[in-house]
Amino acid sequence: MICFEPHWIGNMSGYCLDGADQSGIVPLGNLQKLFEEDARRTGKDGNIGMKLPIYFSQLGLHDVQCRVSDKVNFLNPHDHSPAQHDLYKSLKEEGIGTTPGEREKFVRFLMDRGLSSEEAVRQYEAELLLSQTFRSGSYLAYAPNMKITFGTVKINF
Repeated sequence: MICFEPHWIGNMSGYCLDGADQSGIVPLGNLQKLFEEDARRTGKDGNIGMKLPIYFSQLGLHDVQCRVSDKVNFLNPHDHSPAQHDLYKSLKEEGIGTTPGEREKFVRFLMDRGLSSEEAVRQYEAELLLSQTFRSGSYLAYAPNMKITFGTVKINF
């Protein structure tokens, strides 16, 4: 059995945007809290990637292993190829560097999801900074960090 799953907090830690301090554009503590609260509230766990080896073992699979994809998306402003344009477009569609929208509405939404007022404002400001910094002419290295978990199902005949 094999499973490919993300680990959202791992993905978020995999950014390097030239000209921006990572802690200013990706506040990992706030994001981790949001992801954990969302999992409790909705049952949707975007951090399941690192849990799969445990789940596989608990289900009785043997020889369980987990690998991490070594793919790194590199946006290079000196490369004017169609592939670079497509990469930028794909990253934007994924939500990287999109404008967070109206401040009060965004902050209220985050507070409803479990952040304090201060944490929600910090998250808004981080996402706003990322949206202002990330452009098609930016240098960006981004490792999506996909987890690939596999194990063997033993069938006794």
